[in-house]
Amino acid sequence: METISIPLSKGKLVLIAVGSFALLGLCLGLLFYGDQVPRMNSIFIKIVVAVGGLFFALCGVFGVQKFFDNKPGLIIDCQGIVDNSSAIAAGRIPWEEITGIRISEIASEKFLTILLLSPEKYAQGKGQIRAWLNSINTKMTGSPINISANALKISLNDLSGHLMSAWTSFKK
Repeated sequence: METISIPLSKGKLVLIAVGSFALLGLCLGLLFYGDQVPRMNSIFIKIVVAVGGLFFALCGVFGVQKFFDNKPGLIIDCQGIVDNSSAIAAGRIPWEEITGIRISEIASEKFLTILLLSPEKYAQGKGQIRAWLNSINTKMTGSPINISANALKISLNDLSGHLMSAWTSFKK
């Protein structure tokens, strides 16, 4: 099997960073001017601003960080998959650990879910935040590893085709 190296899309990463920082700016605007909105609970606005601001700040930092990352976003080879596509990327996943691959969808966002022989091995992650995010992924999709094409230079359908073909040939 030939190695397939899928680079990170610098253009998509710029859009992720710019969009995230713009939405962070909106959250900050609500923080300073939210009290002026009639019939809105200011405590509710501050909670939404805090959660939204933190989320968009992290997404923006991820976009900037990955923009300067020259490693491929995903590698598919005879040993398995190397995931470097997200902030909680799994790293090397051997074919022996993979029991299935499917497309999942949450809130109109589609991604590839990698089903595993030992999901708990990958759910623990490095650090408490990463482990917490992996546990959320596991509860929502049945696996801690979900690969989006959002930061990759490939469509989800093409990515799915490459992964399914490689996994099928490995299973044989």
